[in-house]
Amino acid sequence: MYFRKNSRNPLPSIGLGSIRLRGACYGFLAGCFLVFGAGKALENADYKKQARTVGVQAESLARELGRQAVAWMEPANSEKLQEALASIPIGSSALVVDFQGKVLARHGTFAEVKNLRRLSVTQSGHILGSARRHRLVEARYRMEGRLAPLGEIWVREPLQKPAWFGALVKTAVLSGLLLGFLAWGWLSFSMRGTRALQRSLARAGKEEFFLRAPLLGCGEMKALAQSINQAMSSLSDSATRVEHVYVETALALSRTVEAKDRYTSGHSQRVARHAVELGEALGLGTERLETLRLGGLLHDIGKVAVPDAVLTKPGALTDEEYEAMKRHPMAGDRILSAIPGLRDIADIARSHHEKWDGTGYPMGVAGDSIPLEGRIVCIADAYDALTTKRSYKSAMEVELALQILEKDAGTHFDPQLVALFVAGKRSGRGYKGVSSQADVDQRAA
Repeated sequence: MYFRKNSRNPLPSIGLGSIRLRGACYGFLAGCFLVFGAGKALENADYKKQARTVGVQAESLARELGRQAVAWMEPANSEKLQEALASIPIGSSALVVDFQGKVLARHGTFAEVKNLRRLSVTQSGHILGSARRHRLVEARYRMEGRLAPLGEIWVREPLQKPAWFGALVKTAVLSGLLLGFLAWGWLSFSMRGTRALQRSLARAGKEEFFLRAPLLGCGEMKALAQSINQAMSSLSDSATRVEHVYVETALALSRTVEAKDRYTSGHSQRVARHAVELGEALGLGTERLETLRLGGLLHDIGKVAVPDAVLTKPGALTDEEYEAMKRHPMAGDRILSAIPGLRDIADIARSHHEKWDGTGYPMGVAGDSIPLEGRIVCIADAYDALTTKRSYKSAMEVELALQILEKDAGTHFDPQLVALFVAGKRSGRGYKGVSSQADVDQRAA
């Protein structure tokens, strides 16, 4: 890939940790509510079971007291009525209510409250309720007079709490913690592909569509990853086609420059071959070699801005014409940098006439400040210019051209790169380019 990476606009975090935390909290609350609710339901069922037995006892006691209390319902006999209630067993409570609902007498801890809370009726017809944080069963006996009812006697018996009820809150909390931990683990397992999806989308935001998300997690996550991978493949194909259009457009523009002068036909292709050969000797990677190849092909694209009279002049250039020619590196930089993704190649076009000692143009930078690819193309460009025929000179033999490169090493060229380039050419294994007058005439024809 020769498109420059864009590090801006990274995607925000998806927040998997926050999702797991919320899931764990919801799991904890759900576990607490479920276990506590189930415990309360079991407790209520236990109370109803007790009420069937205790309610019969309370009904029997209410009937016995009611038969005695009939004779003492008059206000004058209230003391005897109270004495009758005091005879009930310890733990039981009783109230005597007249037909208007007024309490005439009461006895026992749970008789202080007239009306119970959380009322319900058992299958046997007794009343199940609460008072003073206790569950009670209440049996009522109706006392009849000659002409109208005299009132009722209510007997209340406390019910025993289940033995396990004291540990219900602790059990609910422990169950909530367990369910919260399981929710955390399940969400972590189900969404374990989220980070990979985030990385894939972040790379897509940088116009890098090669990263694929693994098919991990739950079914929905796998389906999402597969959809994103398909979208990335489509975007990658589209981006590749767009890149090729950009590059082919630039190459076509570069070829129009060479078409103006038959002597420079094929120059850019030869420079690219020499440059890639030197890059391979340096051990550059595939991506940088591709950048170097395109840089060699497009290094003179800025010459489209140079007047034809200067570009194809058969003789030496005047100072004014030379200044016009020296503008082509910056022109190439402007042309290529305007094309998305060709910033690295634009750097080569701008720097291929810079010199190692800083006397080159257009920026006058020196040494390692010149991009490596620009230094490589500079050597390849000079070598091809020396060994090919131009409108103003004849082609030079390879050995003489190599000697000139060695002589200018350390001033015009990077000395280490020149040594590597010359060694490769003298070994006889490198690309020779055009090195004889016959070859030049043949290619020109």
